Amino acid sequence: MAIVKGVLVNDGGAPARILNFTAAAAISAGEALKIDTAGKLALATDNNAPIAGAALTDAASGDECSVITGSGIVLNMICKNDVNAGDALMVDSTAGQLVLCAEDGSGNLTNIAVALALEDAPAAGGLTKVLVM
Repeated sequence: MAIVKGVLVNDGGAPARILNFTAAAAISAGEALKIDTAGKLALATDNNAPIAGAALTDAASGDECSVITGSGIVLNMICKNDVNAGDALMVDSTAGQLVLCAEDGSGNLTNIAVALALEDAPAAGGLTKVLVM
């Protein structure tokens, strides 16, 4: 299991925890995670559900994976390329990735925001500094 440095940016004293679970599938550091029906870590894919946290480590299916969980923590998480600082973010159907939170055309969010972008995502998408809600 490889630890990817720089996923946990600063918990700022927020109640962050790093917990270990068995990975249900291959996981990369910075991906949004959920707990599956077998109690294992899986990539989050539901834009109307909260996340369990973000992967601190890469893990193969069946290996132990560390997940950072908590609210009010600053992490580098995998985001789509069109994310800009200040955007509300939700889980995308692309497993483990965060995207712009859907709106109803009047500026009201229609899905659960799990994080706020603190910087623009890289041009190709990837690890982006976010505040987990």
